[in-house]
Amino acid sequence: MLGPGAPAIAQSAPDAIASVQAFAQKYQREAPSLVAREEYVQSLTTPRGGTEQVTTAELVMVRLQGAAGWVTFRDVLTVDKRTVGDREERLLKLLQSPEPDALTQARKIAQESARFNLGRITRTMNVPDIALEYLQPRQGAHIRFEALRNDTIEGRPVVVLRFWEASGPSIVRDLRGADLRARGRVWAEPGSGAIVRTELLVEDRASRGSCMVEFGIDPRLGIRVPIKMTERYSMTGETIDAVATYSDFRRYTVSTDEKLTKPPGR
Repeated sequence: MLGPGAPAIAQSAPDAIASVQAFAQKYQREAPSLVAREEYVQSLTTPRGGTEQVTTAELVMVRLQGAAGWVTFRDVLTVDKRTVGDREERLLKLLQSPEPDALTQARKIAQESARFNLGRITRTMNVPDIALEYLQPRQGAHIRFEALRNDTIEGRPVVVLRFWEASGPSIVRDLRGADLRARGRVWAEPGSGAIVRTELLVEDRASRGSCMVEFGIDPRLGIRVPIKMTERYSMTGETIDAVATYSDFRRYTVSTDEKLTKPPGR
C-alpha cells in the first residue's frame, strides 16, 4: 500500500534492508559523540485525574571503549523550572574523568535520573537512539526484517521496514532480567538508508510502551540527529504520554583513556 504521492519501489526488499542496516552501523561508528539539551514533557492520566511535569536535562550520547555503539545518558537539571540540587554539568564532568569506573558512575547518574519519570511504569527505553541498536548488523539473525511499503514524509520518499526480535537475548529486559522482545518500524530514505523515523514497541503481561523518534539534519553540525521523541506507556490504572524535544547539539571527542573534551555550551 502506498501513501499519497509515494513513488514506485526503487529497490528490492533485501537491498532496502541492507541499506538501512549499513546506515545504522556507519552512523553509530562515525557520528561524533554528542550532548544536547532535552525538554521532556510528561503527562500522567489515572482514574483520579492527571498531572504534568516538565524536565530539562543534558542528554549525552557518547562512544566509549568497550561499547559497541553509543551509550546514552540523561542528567536531569530542572523539574518544573526548579533546579535539581548540585547536578549542573555533573555528568559531563564525571565522563571527563580518567578514572576506570567513570562509565559505571555515569550509568548510576542516568539510572538515578529515572526517578523523575512520572507513573509506576519503569522505563528503560526512553532514550532517542534505542531503536538504532535493533538495526545493527551485529545483532545477527535474532532480529528479523520485512519491507512493508514505500511512503512519503513531508513530501520526501521513504521506505518503511518492520523489524522484530525473533529470539533472545533481548536488547531491553525487565527488572528481573527476563527478555522483553521488541518490535518496531523504521522509515528511511530509499537507496542511502538514511533514517528519518523509528518506532519501537515493547510489552509484557502488565504494561505496554511505544517510542517514536524523528530524525533531522542539525543545521550547525550538518549531521542527522534525533529532534523529537514521542512516547506512550500504559498499564491498568494509568497512562503516560511524553514528548521530548532536542536542541543545542554539541560535539566532543573521546580520547583513548575515555577522557572527554567538553564542548562549549550556548
